[in-house]
Amino acid sequence: MSEADYAKAPVLLFDPVHVNQRTTRYALFEIGFRKIECVSNMRDFKVALTETSPVLVVAESSATDVDIFKLVRSVRRSELGRNAFVVILLTTWSRDTNHIRKAIECGADDVIVRPFSTMFAEERVRTLIRNRKDFIVTSDYIGPDRRKDTERHSELQAITVPNFLHATVMNDETALARAGSWLREAQEAVLGERLRRMAMRIVISIEMQLTKPLEGAPPVKLDVADLARTSRELRVQMIKASRAEAGEVAAALVDQVAGLGDGSEATTRNLQLIKELAMATYAAYANGDSLDRSKGEIDRTVANLRTRLQTRSVDEKLRAQANAASGTADETGQGESAGIKRAAM
Repeated sequence: MSEADYAKAPVLLFDPVHVNQRTTRYALFEIGFRKIECVSNMRDFKVALTETSPVLVVAESSATDVDIFKLVRSVRRSELGRNAFVVILLTTWSRDTNHIRKAIECGADDVIVRPFSTMFAEERVRTLIRNRKDFIVTSDYIGPDRRKDTERHSELQAITVPNFLHATVMNDETALARAGSWLREAQEAVLGERLRRMAMRIVISIEMQLTKPLEGAPPVKLDVADLARTSRELRVQMIKASRAEAGEVAAALVDQVAGLGDGSEATTRNLQLIKELAMATYAAYANGDSLDRSKGEIDRTVANLRTRLQTRSVDEKLRAQANAASGTADETGQGESAGIKRAAM
């Protein structure tokens, strides 16, 4: 990609450790970037995201991982910064698989483990320029589509989002000229899909209570806390979108969920009303477009969850029997309980 002009692309670099920051800045300079703004604390980082328009964000995650992961999610949800789809590259000294998983799941485009060479960093940047992944949206994830080819038959539809890093370094004048409308269109598509997914999350949770479990599968405890979080977020998003009617329906949804208490005495009528309010909230937002088109996906998701619970339950019972035969029944009982609890989450 010798035709790429990195000098035109503004970069925001965050690293609280100055020696590491200098090393990364040197690597970026060697690649060809010249507009590099460096910050070393979270306050300045957030201000820079809000007041400037970088096309590439490079941030160290291992020193302040919780804040960085939350920050990336906020960017992707259009809660922070001017561009929810800015290319984000995280760096880390950590080789802990849990840390790497969190870095990937927050919505960043790529993660580079230190130490790294300039040549290696340049190759990763080139990939983000010419082959950036499309985004997928769920109720709690917005970011690159990392599904394997064998998983792409699912109902999650990939969305092509603006790549201003590519447009800038390749001097794509057409893309840059329509930057504003390009960004708004992508934000509307992502928000609409996220709201649909949140409404579906509530409906699926209720369906798991209203439908009978498969033979041998444990009952699923109603996750009232998750219902409350999701319904509140739906209402917040309707208010932000200035959708008064949808906001009123979402407020009724929030009240109904609050009335469940711990969920132990929830009635079929209560649950059915919550399901209907979740569907009505999305319909009010989508100008009448209901979740009917998602019914097949909802049914399949419920069926798959039921099957997984049944399979897990059978596996746990077989393991318990084997352990009982070898004299370790007590330990198995604890494992079975934990397994059922995990499956119900």
